[in-house]
Amino acid sequence: LKRGYSRFTTKFLTTQLSATHTHHTPHLSVEMATIEQSGATPPAIPRRTMDDIRSINKTRGLAVAVRPQYFPSTLPSALCPRCEPPEREKGEKGEKKSDDRDGPSNSSAKKSRKGQNKKRPRDAKLPPDPISSLCISMVRTGTCPYTDCRFSHDVASALKCRPVDLGDTCVIYEEFGRCPFGLKCRWGGSHIDKGTGANLSDPEKERTHERQSETVLNATETKTMQLLRRNKYPFSTARNCTTFTPTPELWGGVTPPKMPSLPEFRPNKRDPDDVVEAMRLRHEEEAAEIRRRHKEEVEEFERGRAEAASTTGLPSKTRPLIDFSNKVYVAPLTTVGNLPFRRVLKSLGADITCAEMALCANILQGQTSELALLKRHKDEDVFGVQLAGGYPDQFVRVAELIEKEGMSVDFIDMNCGCPLDLVCDKGAGSALMMKPNKIRNAIIGMGNVFSGPVTVKMRTGWEEKKPVAAVLARKIQSWELPNVAAVMLHGRSRTQRYSKLADYDYIGEVGLAMDAGAKEDGCRRVPLIPNGDVMSYEDFEERKRSGVSDTAMLARGALIKPWLPTEIKERRHWDISAGERLDILRNFVNYGLEQWGSDTQGVNTTRRFLLEWLSFLHRYVPVGCIGEGHVPQRMNERPPPMMCGRSDLETVMASANAEDWVKISEMLLGPVGDDFKFEPKHKANSYAKAAEEGGERK
Repeated sequence: LKRGYSRFTTKFLTTQLSATHTHHTPHLSVEMATIEQSGATPPAIPRRTMDDIRSINKTRGLAVAVRPQYFPSTLPSALCPRCEPPEREKGEKGEKKSDDRDGPSNSSAKKSRKGQNKKRPRDAKLPPDPISSLCISMVRTGTCPYTDCRFSHDVASALKCRPVDLGDTCVIYEEFGRCPFGLKCRWGGSHIDKGTGANLSDPEKERTHERQSETVLNATETKTMQLLRRNKYPFSTARNCTTFTPTPELWGGVTPPKMPSLPEFRPNKRDPDDVVEAMRLRHEEEAAEIRRRHKEEVEEFERGRAEAASTTGLPSKTRPLIDFSNKVYVAPLTTVGNLPFRRVLKSLGADITCAEMALCANILQGQTSELALLKRHKDEDVFGVQLAGGYPDQFVRVAELIEKEGMSVDFIDMNCGCPLDLVCDKGAGSALMMKPNKIRNAIIGMGNVFSGPVTVKMRTGWEEKKPVAAVLARKIQSWELPNVAAVMLHGRSRTQRYSKLADYDYIGEVGLAMDAGAKEDGCRRVPLIPNGDVMSYEDFEERKRSGVSDTAMLARGALIKPWLPTEIKERRHWDISAGERLDILRNFVNYGLEQWGSDTQGVNTTRRFLLEWLSFLHRYVPVGCIGEGHVPQRMNERPPPMMCGRSDLETVMASANAEDWVKISEMLLGPVGDDFKFEPKHKANSYAKAAEEGGERK
């Protein structure tokens, strides 16, 4: 109870330990270390089945059964000293301790910790100095085209006070032959003239390599952003339009040919009978010819439609439906699912990637940060964007913007599952799931203006005991909209957020309901893609259900184990070494410097996103450290505290202390300042204590 476990959890653990002495929990670290020192054989650890895990669903946060030799009696020397959290004064907000394992709570202290950690320390603005105030045009070309430029042109002063380089080689210069940050680059010694400060280039690499601007797609032009901010962008979709009717564009501009009107036979009563009969015969011949031509056109249309439907399920659209079957799909991940992270996942075997959730309202206001979420790297061969909005016209106008600006987007994912209050209060996310008519109008409207398919991501319902996904998914299928590529279902309700295990049995019921609906309604079967709790290839195999697509949709599992796509495709448990994991982080840092820049600001941004990712990566327990019979680690099993790895680096990577995450970032991006602080943006309740222990840089 002192460690924050619920009474149900404590009772369960006490019962299990007293009965078998086999479950290994944080309470037994000292005892297990004693067993190891005495040379006695530790007791065998039986593997828990999925039924066992489901039966103790409320005990979320059970520790992984780690081998006893990885529990030191003292704090490993590789780790930073622990900082005791400050004691709260009596009556201070948050005095009462709570844990989401006890079930939902309405307390204000609990609610204040839910979702994003908004009180985390932020990066301060860089103080003005000769380097940061230097004109970027002077840095890149040595000249400035503006006569009234407000930035400094004193290259000589900037050269004198330039900080020490963080390394010998600039990754941008090595990749593209030219670094656009010149003197500002923290690895600039490899590409600047130390006498004049001129930015050097490698003509051979520039000639043989792609330009850096050509590798990242979907960059929004400044003129477009200005029009959006002034509310003057030429949208064809009216603002506040709530009802949309299907147009030929929804079907790719191809509609069944209509029967032309037949000429009307009106004989003149004064004409002789033989003339009238001749005119009647000629009229019948003309009508027969029109009917014959129309029949040929219909047959040709049906042949083309059948051919298109056999390959894509869609009648002659510019872009066919996405085939998600037997693919590894990286789901949209807020904050951490950025472009460098997706590049890492692509290199490790992911097939389909999707950008972070973008709010339609912010895009339509021309916010630079929101438009940046639509960017795509050329290595992402199948790429989608996820949009969240509360009204159909928001989705349609953003889809029209994507199409008009020629952005490279293969599909649009409608977010009907985000549980955040900030999103749901605006009618978006999970709140939209309760408004089927809005979903239908949004899909129709996007089909009229966007040439690619649409997917719908939802949860089981608003409340755990009142699921609505089966009815909603079948309803979406019954609409027979040709641009719906798939329905994606997260096996938790909105109020559950990420607590408890995903309910794959209910996902299977939804799949069977959609099978029955396709037969009864005589419509196309829309694929159902499951989502939740996949952290190994065994999890993926165990969660397969009849009527559900065999797509491996990864979310938190990919954050904790970015090599998970490789494990699923090769059907093995990869006991990856700490050095290999550090190489993955190094690739992320290199991609981040390409994306956000190699100057001081770019380094700080890359470090922040790296630390956000490390706040998930530390939850991984190496395969070689897990007790026999307990491989693989499950999503609801967290690493025990004070665990020691097989090397100093692995020990640091397993630490839940933010101080140690900063230490890892210093291995890749150089030292931080003495006043540097970090707290994760998304602070899960089950890891709140670990997050509180890390923080201020000593």
